[in-house]
Order: sequence, then C-alpha cells, then structure tokens
Amino acid sequence: MTSLDSYEKGKNYQEANNSYVIFFCCFDPLGLGLQQYTIHRHVDESPEHIADDGTTTIFLNIPSLRKDVNQPLQKFLDVIANRKVDGDDRFIVQLKKRIAFVKHNKKWRAEYMRLSLYEMDRRHGLKVARQEGIEEAILQVTSLFIKQQLPKERIIANLKEAYDLTDEEAEQYYKRCLK
Repeated sequence: MTSLDSYEKGKNYQEANNSYVIFFCCFDPLGLGLQQYTIHRHVDESPEHIADDGTTTIFLNIPSLRKDVNQPLQKFLDVIANRKVDGDDRFIVQLKKRIAFVKHNKKWRAEYMRLSLYEMDRRHGLKVARQEGIEEAILQVTSLFIKQQLPKERIIANLKEAYDLTDEEAEQYYKRCLK
C-alpha cells in the first residue's frame, strides 16, 4: 500500500517517490543474526537484478547487541531496548527528557495506563484480532520471507515466535502464501 501511495495517476513509473517501511522487531526476523536487514525487490527470474522501484523495507532487530548500524541509529535502538546510553548526543538527551516527561506527566501517564490496559486487552483477544487484520500482516511477512528464499523451517519458526502461532497455524500461513 505504501508503494501505491507513491504513484500519482498518469505519472511515469520512474517519477514515483521512494518508500521506506521500517519494522522495529523484538526478535531476529530473518534468523540470520544481523541487527539490520535492508530488503529491496529483485527479479525472481534473475535474483542478482534489483528492481529499482524505490521501495525499501528495513527490519531492525532491537535485542541484537552486534552494533553494526550507524552510531545515531544504534543509540536510538539502545534507548528503545532500554539499554544504558550515554547522554552526550543532543537527540538522545531530548528523547530521554521527553520519555521522563511522559512518565511523570499525570495526564500522559493516565493515557499510557489506558493504552497499557488496551494492550493487555489486545493481547488477550489476539485470536480475534488476528482474524480482523493481523492475518493480512502475517501473510505479507510470510510472502516476504518466501521471496527472500528463507528455508521453510526458519519461516515457520519466525512466524511462531513473532505471532505466537502453533506449528499448525504457521504451516497453514506458509501454505497459503505458496498458492
């Protein structure tokens, strides 16, 4: 959908805006041990040829300790992961101040608690939510994994971990994407 939004009716394909989709994952999404996976589309019949359509998908493995991304991004990921970060970077200082403000602001704290309760409700109702939208996300991620030619076992394992699926459910999503 993001790619479609970058095309204007009647415009040339090469004039489309670049689009970036970034996933912040609490797990290693492709199971290769990397901290960052940058994915571009390729031509299936000639995998060495990247389809220059301006679409880039980035998966960031937040728990990774590899530190093989650029320093500003690493600091941001460390803050997200709740790891100790030196406060010398202006952005990080502002981010930490904002986080502290939100934690101590009664109105925002109430909103956070409301969202936390919502999140607990959402987790409790995950099976219902899966049928109403998460299913489409699972299918898209599964298709992406298949296009990246990951082994079936790794795809199934990643789906189980990321979406709390049973073996049977993960297998069903995998089979649906092969059709």
